[in-house]
Amino acid sequence: MAQQSINIGASANDGSGDPLRTAFDKINDNFLELYTVSGAGPGNNIAFSGNSIISEDSSGDITLDPNGTGRVIVATAAELRFTDHVDNAIGYVDADGDMQFKSTLTFDGTDLVAGSAKVSDLTTGRVTYASTAGALVDSASLTFDGSTLTAASITASDITDNRVVVGGASGLLEDSANLTFDGTTLAVNGTVTIGSQLQFVDNRISTTNSNENIDLVPNGTGTVNFAVPTQTSVGSAGAASAVPATPTLYLRVRIHGTEYAIPAFAVS
Repeated sequence: MAQQSINIGASANDGSGDPLRTAFDKINDNFLELYTVSGAGPGNNIAFSGNSIISEDSSGDITLDPNGTGRVIVATAAELRFTDHVDNAIGYVDADGDMQFKSTLTFDGTDLVAGSAKVSDLTTGRVTYASTAGALVDSASLTFDGSTLTAASITASDITDNRVVVGGASGLLEDSANLTFDGTTLAVNGTVTIGSQLQFVDNRISTTNSNENIDLVPNGTGTVNFAVPTQTSVGSAGAASAVPATPTLYLRVRIHGTEYAIPAFAVS
């Protein structure tokens, strides 16, 4: 409702002003509007008391809702005070949009503290990381001086080209002469163990467990292709079309789980 002004006439008692009933009706309407806005009326939430804006409903929110792109501007001049807070805690907004304060991240004007570590406690040049407890700590074994990253006794400049860097038995960072990668090919000089059962050593494939099979299982209609030399005769004057009656030995293999003996003849 727009404010209603009382017509008081051009001069005292000239009879051109509002009648008393009209004038007091405007006064009542204006007061009702003020009571409605201020919260002084029954059933309203907001009330003004001294310098305080009060929510009279139990657990009632106070919402500041500017129109359009308007902002809520708090002209504090120096500081904004939160009665419920954690001393020196850095505030953050949680997933619900509420302002939260935690004692694990604080700033007292001098020291920034994350967990149990102060920034002033950190050593120059050391790499800082979060520990398993979530505390901020620096590492004596991993440092960076602005140009060289040093892990314990080895620096990035000491690493050999194409060698794969691994963690050594003593916890130090080291590069391996037996494991290299040139951007295309991963090369291993030594033994490769897969699943603690299958081993590759030089040109040999073997099992680590006693009496363990090696299964070659092509997918779909694929088969096992042996790219090996061929010949047209065998030992004891046998030819490809007429092999000796007695094989030199038999190869024991499994095909789809069934064991077979395949005859084999000595090379001529």
